[in-house]
Amino acid sequence: MTTTNATRPRLPAPVFDIGLAVLLALLASGGTVGANDGHRPEPVAFALIWAMAAFLAVRRLSPEAALAGTVAGLSVYLYLDLPPGPVFMLPAVAVFFYAFTRSVRALAIALGVLYVYTVAFHQAVEPGRSLWFIATIALLWLAIPAVGGRIAREARRARAREREAERERYRADERVEMAREIHDVVGHSLAVVSMNAGVALHTAEKHAGTPEGVVENLRAIREASNLALQDLRATLAPLRRGQAPELRPTGAISDIAALVDGVRKGGLPVEYQLTGDPAAVPVNVAATAYRVVQESLTNVIRHSGATKAVVQIACDPEALRVHILDDGRGGPLHPDRMGQGVTGMMERVQAGGGAFTAAPRPGGGFAVKAHIPYDRKEAR
Repeated sequence: MTTTNATRPRLPAPVFDIGLAVLLALLASGGTVGANDGHRPEPVAFALIWAMAAFLAVRRLSPEAALAGTVAGLSVYLYLDLPPGPVFMLPAVAVFFYAFTRSVRALAIALGVLYVYTVAFHQAVEPGRSLWFIATIALLWLAIPAVGGRIAREARRARAREREAERERYRADERVEMAREIHDVVGHSLAVVSMNAGVALHTAEKHAGTPEGVVENLRAIREASNLALQDLRATLAPLRRGQAPELRPTGAISDIAALVDGVRKGGLPVEYQLTGDPAAVPVNVAATAYRVVQESLTNVIRHSGATKAVVQIACDPEALRVHILDDGRGGPLHPDRMGQGVTGMMERVQAGGGAFTAAPRPGGGFAVKAHIPYDRKEAR
């Protein structure tokens, strides 16, 4: 499933903020020119208007500075008895953006302080005005843009939730399709391998002259394919329902012995050494070690041409050390040519704060080493 989303080009935030401030300054300046007939605004009026607009240009960086700067500029403007006009619009815009970006508690405090200041200031500069009139106008002047800012904030959040819900629906559809494809391709192949191994095992067991090693290999193939098919189905089950898979740690230190034994049955001699206290190893660290051993032995079988391998697990008090050594052909491992297996091992180990290396051994062969620190308190 593929979709194409057309995105509209958007202006950089600083360009938009400066452009909005210039537009508001031009509107306020133009409205001030014709505010009072026969009264020409002084240059200081336009200077204060543009200064307030400049504070609006930094509203994204500091809504507090924009609010304080525009209110201070308006106070000076009114104190100098300049033509009122639309100059009141600039602090109102600052209130709108403050309500849009800040919490309800911060907005309530700011509006309370600003309301008391506005009423007191107008009482001082206009003593003849009614207190109730000033209080009502100040309330409307602050409340309308504040409510508008909160409405715009909630509308944006609602749109974000809708977009996230749409993305989640798309991801769910992708999971279902992915699970279907994996099940049809990989699941079918594993089922065929298991069936053919079972038929071959049944035939081999009927012939008394069949070497025991062949029978053991067939059993190992059948068991491994059945187990892989079960794991695949368990992993794909939530995906088929459109849900995210439950990526729980699988594999414990005690399971590594069975893993090594399965490789031995396949014909590769593997020496397994375990030291320390496996019970002290946290579940997630043990799962990482299990996957590292599993992938390393798979690589030994497929690529190295080795005649033997060694798996060393050391459960130290503060860390787990994992070494997988073989006597195969070795050779350098180019970073650009690393397969998904080596990359996956490295990512698992590094995700746990550990160190990982995979490189040829000086005396021949190849060595995979992982050192994963842990806290003993997480073990249980």
